[in-house]
Amino acid sequence: MPSPDHPYETLTNTHLVKGEDLNHHKTLYGGRCVEWCVHMAYLTAQNCFAESRSLVFMSIRSLSMRSSARIGDMVQFVGRVDYVGDSTIGIRIDAYKVQPKEDQKPVATGTFLFCTVDEDGKAIPHGLPALKDQSAAKNARWTAAAQEVVSARN
Repeated sequence: MPSPDHPYETLTNTHLVKGEDLNHHKTLYGGRCVEWCVHMAYLTAQNCFAESRSLVFMSIRSLSMRSSARIGDMVQFVGRVDYVGDSTIGIRIDAYKVQPKEDQKPVATGTFLFCTVDEDGKAIPHGLPALKDQSAAKNARWTAAAQEVVSARN
């Protein structure tokens, strides 16, 4: 539930691991997990706005595979806003096995950066309120990450 310090909704989505999602070890293929994480991160970032906005993916800041998932496992992806800059939005994704209920193992965690852009693809301010519970250290990390991506593109 949004609060004054954190006004953005947490989103969840669940995927069933199927045969086409497996690697040669018969566990969840990392590339498929990345796809699901980026998808969830985009939905979480886009959900910050009352109407759809031009939002582009900038980078995966981190992604760690924590434990394997196998065919038939349900994996829940939880997305939450971790950072709000002038034109950027940082999202954290945590993925967990849904069952067994008493031992829901983490499958993956990651952070993803998005940017609002104009019709020419240039960054524009989004007008979203910053997180009040955002630490100076977290601000510095996300700001540096955004600057890295912009520098690499130029």
